[in-house]
Amino acid sequence: MSNLENKLKKIVKTFNYINKEEGYKDIKKLSEKYRKNIKVLNVLSQISQKMGDIDTTINSLKKILLIENNNIDLLSKIYKLFLTKSSLDEALEYVNLILNLEKDNYEATRDKAYIYYLKKNFVEAKKYIENISNLKDNDYFGYNIKGLIFFKNNKLNLAKDCFKNAIKINKQYVDSYNNLGVCLLELEKLNEAYEVFVDGYYIDTKNIKTLINLGNVLSLQDKILEAIKIYNQALNLDQNNQEILSNIAICYCRESKLEEAKIYYDRAIKMNPHDYKLQYAYCTLQLKLNKFSSSWNLFDSRLLIEKNKINLKNFNLVKNKLFDNLKVEPKEKLLILREQGIGEEILFSSVYPDIIEKFKNIKIEADKRLVSIFNRSFDKDIFFEDGYYSESSKISEFKNVVYAGSMVRFFRKRKNDFKNKKFLLARKEIIDKYKKILSSSNKKLKVGISWKSIVNIYGNLKSLSISDFMPLFTDDRVIINLQYGNIEGDKQYISSQNKYLKTFDDLDLFNDIESCMGLLKNLDLFITVSNSTAHFAGALGIPTILICPKKSSTYYYWNTRDGSSIWYKNVKVLGIEISINETIEYINKIVKENNKFDFSNN
Repeated sequence: MSNLENKLKKIVKTFNYINKEEGYKDIKKLSEKYRKNIKVLNVLSQISQKMGDIDTTINSLKKILLIENNNIDLLSKIYKLFLTKSSLDEALEYVNLILNLEKDNYEATRDKAYIYYLKKNFVEAKKYIENISNLKDNDYFGYNIKGLIFFKNNKLNLAKDCFKNAIKINKQYVDSYNNLGVCLLELEKLNEAYEVFVDGYYIDTKNIKTLINLGNVLSLQDKILEAIKIYNQALNLDQNNQEILSNIAICYCRESKLEEAKIYYDRAIKMNPHDYKLQYAYCTLQLKLNKFSSSWNLFDSRLLIEKNKINLKNFNLVKNKLFDNLKVEPKEKLLILREQGIGEEILFSSVYPDIIEKFKNIKIEADKRLVSIFNRSFDKDIFFEDGYYSESSKISEFKNVVYAGSMVRFFRKRKNDFKNKKFLLARKEIIDKYKKILSSSNKKLKVGISWKSIVNIYGNLKSLSISDFMPLFTDDRVIINLQYGNIEGDKQYISSQNKYLKTFDDLDLFNDIESCMGLLKNLDLFITVSNSTAHFAGALGIPTILICPKKSSTYYYWNTRDGSSIWYKNVKVLGIEISINETIEYINKIVKENNKFDFSNN
């Protein structure tokens, strides 16, 4: 055995059995003398990796690579080390070196897809994962990566299958349970997600990601106290975890517990001033409690939540005028843009009369379905289809461009500023048309119903089933459909129960808003969940009972605590405290005891 081999053997023995620091010091000193010796560099790479010195490990492997050109095993070790450092560009460089040598290398192709996933280039990630025709039967990591890529490309059912395969291969890999659970959450399968997260929890009771996910699903199931308990369990493992602090604050916001929410809000925001989801939750809590002066300061945070931001048009036009940076003089030329949801567009339009009175040089963009409605209702020819100005050269005409919701804070500074008047006008000829059609039912109470929200994220969480409404179908009422979307299955169910739902099959309730409004004006009462039609009913002054499943009770414009909405005079808001059956029976009682419905003092 050579003198060098003896030295290496002694160093390894020292490192393994006597003193790691001394062994590490000795191998680094020896490597300075034998800079190109592969054996020395190999021992250095192994010891430095065990010591957590990834940079030294990478550098020693690079030196070996200069001697052993095109060594795929070395290239593989190097890119994986770069991955542990989250040095994605460097990792990609070495993956590409492998694929230049061996274009069908399975592991490198798979990991290239993973690197693109980490770089948030989901299109390229999908391309490379699909370059592998079949993942190896035992490659749970590969199935996990493929699932993540499918998830980000919104192929949720394919993602779910991949995560399930990963779990079948390796039942102890907790990441797959977390990923499957999150996928099920996105599919709004809350109970299934909960069971998956519980399975992951029993594998590793101290996995912080699993605890956070458990808390998240409990929160969505409206089990707020249980969610807070789980979050606190995670917080005990990581006292300064901003995500946990933020989630606890949001839970207290949902419970309308301002003092507790503020404690965790202050801690979380101090750590991450750009947690816009938390800012918005805290803002809406204060709005619900009618603390307007402080809440409006945070209201623009709604625009910066990532899921909202990517759906906004022309965000670059307004991004520098958010929060307190918006200063508009009454004589300046002003363009107001709509936001992404038609329900909130109606909500914010309640302020348009005030805006129009103050700003004389103004144009407002709106959903194309609303342009004629707004021009008629506000008696001003200043409304134009979304994009008419903002997506053309005409945009240069305006000194100020702002989203509608950002203007509200100038006109609603206290509760008394909410005037609670109906502010939209339906077309008389359409009202008369439906009045004539419904004239045969004049002796019956005309009750409209809507039970689903289908266009919002987590729409199912604030929806009910048509079966929940069955007690409302009595002989002295004509029940009229105001539910947009495909309801063929619902109609078949109603028929099977020997009940009658008045429908207008030639009426597109989602797109033909003029006709929808004309029909609403013929109702004695409208009973609905939170959807866009609820906002139209409120804006028209239609007596409305709005059922708020607890999972949707966080909306700042429906207050389940006092059963009202300061935004709409004639809307009575009911939370589901015990069961939907009891809530419907309570509604039945209200209907039986009233000839006319006026909820303005509820």
